[in-house]
Amino acid sequence: MAISSRNKPSAEFSTSSMADIVFLLLIYFLLTSTFVAQVGIKVDLPTASSDQPSPGSSTVTITADGSYAWNQDVLADREQLIPLITAVLTDPDPENDVITLRADKSVTMDNAAFVLSIIAENKGKIVIMTEKN
Repeated sequence: MAISSRNKPSAEFSTSSMADIVFLLLIYFLLTSTFVAQVGIKVDLPTASSDQPSPGSSTVTITADGSYAWNQDVLADREQLIPLITAVLTDPDPENDVITLRADKSVTMDNAAFVLSIIAENKGKIVIMTEKN
């Protein structure tokens, strides 16, 4: 007397729920990526008609009160920038040859020229960060 089961387990795998999960993850990452803002030192950037992303991995920030920052670290005086910029531009990695300048629009040209001259002496490239108008 052999008793056999009428319901056999199915070997098929339903992928319809996987598509829903991937779609929801895609929406989640698209929405959260637009809310990511650069936090740190507050700077009122100048405006320009182009809003290209910054390729520089290192950032020099000059605030309205004339203080300087390297990436997110506030420096005591601008002379501390010289060894920091020189170290980045003299390393063998070509991706570090670009430095982003975030300067408040009220900063004098003297402050910006100081940073530009250090980068030029070390044969680096500079990107000036702006806001799209």
